Amino acid sequence: MGEGIRPPSWIDTMAYRLRNWPPVHRIGRWFRKTLWGSLVEGFWEFARHFFARNPHFGPPLKTFSVYQALRCGWPRLNGRIVLHDQGAPRVTDASLLVQCGLSQHLEQPWPILWSEHPNARLVSESLALLLPGKVLCLEAAYNEKRWRTDPAGRYLRLPPPTRLAGNWTSLVSKWVPNRGHPVYGHWLHDALPRLALLSEFPPDTGIIVPPDLKPYHQESLELLGLWERCRPSPEAHLEVERYFFSSPVSMIDCYNPYAVEFTRKALLPKADPNFSGPRKFFMQRTSKRRAVENIGEVADFFRSKGWAVVKDVDFTFAQTIKLFSEAEAVCSPQGSNMSNVLFCRPGCVLMNLVPDVHLDGWIDWIAEVCKLNYHFSVVPCGGPDSTKVVIDIEHLEKFFTTAGVAF
Repeated sequence: MGEGIRPPSWIDTMAYRLRNWPPVHRIGRWFRKTLWGSLVEGFWEFARHFFARNPHFGPPLKTFSVYQALRCGWPRLNGRIVLHDQGAPRVTDASLLVQCGLSQHLEQPWPILWSEHPNARLVSESLALLLPGKVLCLEAAYNEKRWRTDPAGRYLRLPPPTRLAGNWTSLVSKWVPNRGHPVYGHWLHDALPRLALLSEFPPDTGIIVPPDLKPYHQESLELLGLWERCRPSPEAHLEVERYFFSSPVSMIDCYNPYAVEFTRKALLPKADPNFSGPRKFFMQRTSKRRAVENIGEVADFFRSKGWAVVKDVDFTFAQTIKLFSEAEAVCSPQGSNMSNVLFCRPGCVLMNLVPDVHLDGWIDWIAEVCKLNYHFSVVPCGGPDSTKVVIDIEHLEKFFTTAGVAF
């Protein structure tokens, strides 16, 4: 079961290669975040205003909040607010959610809702909901903070629409786009939980999904009994006869107990009953992004401790659910495959190795929601300018001792 990635842009590729020259990379990173970023933002803001009155050209200038409309009982909109607030994670200064500097712990409240839209337009690779008058649905583009950078907020001209008759909902978004393979973690946390509201829609409601799904994407939908209702949709412009918008339930990076609870309830019973894996294991990532250079040495260390070493590509989706649900202790470098810890039982020891080339705190809140015995260690690799992830074995030994699982 691989992770799945979107194809990198030429800018991403060039930025990564520049890491071989750290001083140049630092200058390039500063340029990209300041001058280049400002130029790009300026272009799109100019386009919004210049083409504001052109219904066929230019990105949307205005937005509409389904949440606020439902909250005040606007009679033109049929729908329901399922949940106003998911709560908030408990953090300290030592939490990765704080240390990473991404303010992931400050993204609440995040409501859960649905709404019905006749003759709806879904646009761009995120297939976000575009309302009449070129008005973008805020919740479909991850709210006020992000709609300007959503693909649906940055197009110049749309192709002619493809008409879909009947009732439809969608799993496509900025984080699960219909270009490239959806990233596994986003699929598990951002896409599938939008199906929690499916029972509130007509029974013949179809499901719009990205076109380039890997086997585990399809298997997850098959386990839920929904694959026959899915339509892989590569189009950048759809016109849907009756669209039932199921809002994104937050993001993988942000506190989202609703998604964890739905996914556990829906998929834990689908674990492969004929499979049984090791109880203590190190999950070896196979993705080339942020690959561990001395992975052989790290794997030998775990074997010397009596742990199994498994690869994320060796299991079906149903076997993966079973593997994590039976685990007593899990360790892995941080990556999309770590999303599977949501299937772990309370009390399972979870050891998260976090390379300092990419600090991220999303495992923190999942471990909190699932009541795991959670430990993390930031692995020094040279910071964001580094091209290599190397896990020092002495550092790993100390981590084991600190976590109290030096078996």
